[in-house]
Amino acid sequence: MSIDGSVKEILKDVGGPKNVSDLVHCYTRLRFTLKDDSIPDDKKIEKIDGVMGVNRASGQYQVIIGNDVADYFKAMEPLLDGKTSLNSDDKKDKGNLWDRFVKLITSAIIPVIPAIIAGGLVKVVLSILNLAGIVATGTINYRIINAIGDAPFYFLPILVAFYCARYFKVNVPIAVGTIGVLIYPDFINLLAKGNVHFFGIPVYSTSYSSSIIPVILIILVMSYIEPLIDKVIPKMTKAFLEPLVELMIMAPLAFVALGPVGNILSIGLTNGIQFIYDKTGILAVVLFAALYALMVLTGLHQGLGPIVLQNIATLGYDPFMMAACLASNMSQGGAALAVALKAKDPKLKATAMGAGISAVFGGVTEPALFGVNLRLKKPLYAAMLSAGITGVFIGIFKLRTYVVVSPGVLSLGMFIGGKSMTNFIVAIIATIMAVIMSFIFTLIFWKEEVVTTDKETTVKDNKISVQGISETIDSPLVGQFKKLEDVPDATFAKKMLGDGIAVYPTEGKVVAPFDGVVESLFPTGHAIGLKSNDGIELLIHLGLETVNLKGKYFEAHVKQDDVVKKGQILITFDLKKIEAAGYNMISPVVITNMNEVKNIEVNSDLKDVDSNTAVIIANA
Repeated sequence: MSIDGSVKEILKDVGGPKNVSDLVHCYTRLRFTLKDDSIPDDKKIEKIDGVMGVNRASGQYQVIIGNDVADYFKAMEPLLDGKTSLNSDDKKDKGNLWDRFVKLITSAIIPVIPAIIAGGLVKVVLSILNLAGIVATGTINYRIINAIGDAPFYFLPILVAFYCARYFKVNVPIAVGTIGVLIYPDFINLLAKGNVHFFGIPVYSTSYSSSIIPVILIILVMSYIEPLIDKVIPKMTKAFLEPLVELMIMAPLAFVALGPVGNILSIGLTNGIQFIYDKTGILAVVLFAALYALMVLTGLHQGLGPIVLQNIATLGYDPFMMAACLASNMSQGGAALAVALKAKDPKLKATAMGAGISAVFGGVTEPALFGVNLRLKKPLYAAMLSAGITGVFIGIFKLRTYVVVSPGVLSLGMFIGGKSMTNFIVAIIATIMAVIMSFIFTLIFWKEEVVTTDKETTVKDNKISVQGISETIDSPLVGQFKKLEDVPDATFAKKMLGDGIAVYPTEGKVVAPFDGVVESLFPTGHAIGLKSNDGIELLIHLGLETVNLKGKYFEAHVKQDDVVKKGQILITFDLKKIEAAGYNMISPVVITNMNEVKNIEVNSDLKDVDSNTAVIIANA
């Protein structure tokens, strides 16, 4: 399937353009902000050509593509009519503080990283040319190449200001102009002389080149000041007077107060990281390396970018975080390569081989992590053990990073720096250690499981598919029986998520329709995914568009991964208040793994149902 074809399938399966509030992308993932995140069927999307896996984290639905993600994003843009990159429906982001912070990082920091990578690699190339005697220090050629490498770092505040302004939805030219004042050459020279006052107010003497945190702070404050200015400026003069007033307010505010505060925070953050490293030493590296994969799984790693960039800007290097990331990346790759060698299933073997190569050589670990190691579990544990042990070696030799790149064999030049090549040699040894150890540990701990039962079994991607099961599913709700085709939502009515029935509830209670486990429970409480002991996966979606209630009137009595018994209360809800708020409470009950089900039988003659009414018979 072509990229265009895959993109259309992905968009359809996440609920179509109407369900997408925002789309951004990072190195490997399309990051959707969805209006109703219960719509996508993870397993269905994972089977689309080009998709390596999916992940739900930080308020985003993430479709993992790999190195071609930019091509997929470009193909997706025309289909979303302005909902890509940085646009969303709301002025302010919703979600908890961490989700909002991660969205800021993915929207305003990650887009500038390619420039930083390019600049850093130019510096690496210059170091190699200098060591080889091709370009001598101080020559014109050296200075020009050095300028090419330095420029993205020096003008980092401008790059960050541009994307921050778009993220916070403020006037982009004024935001960039405000930050430009801080790195204007004459202004820098003036501050260097010291004892500078602006209308009697002292101006803190510092350098803002390569800074990030002061920029974010300035644009954040600007997002609150700009609307106030807009309110007081007469409409007739807005075109010329509003930009003037905003620049004349924001620029002095930036260099008198916000910039210095941000700079102090930056220095404090860098010193804090260095203090932790100095006090805990090897332990910090070991824990960071071993647990980095879990940080990727939860999205916590997104918050590290500004810290690493700030470390390099302040110290000239990152003391340990990117080095620990090297140990983790190489270990994930080595584990996936071991699976590729040992697996008998052709598809798993091919997937693991591609994922392993991507991780080891390119430093892109999502395909290995999500597509192989996490799914098989023991390779993940083997990789984490290997990363921790490699972290001991890295900690002993104090491996430092001089360039921000995702660590891999092809980017090992990021460790060239200092007064000798010792740091680079340590990085090479650490790479070899991590790959070999995780490879061996995986070979020892993991084996491809085949389960035999009285029923016919098959092995596919290390998952057991049992044939011959017939399971009766009772209604999880008390109410009026409805055909799925009658649901006034095309996603359900056209059975995009799977086949099943619908119930218009007359009681505000959801019970388990079979013995099984809670596979997914949405924070809003409006939807729950169950998996029966025989492998039937069921989505119970309470009402239409009820995700917009943000959990109001819903109360969950179970949590994800809980084992449940038939008839057990799962969720209660205030039916009258939800209906009074204008929501249609027709509730689809859908089998989402129809690819593993031969057929279903629905008793379409039913009128009223309760928890003892059999509504579906699924034949697997």
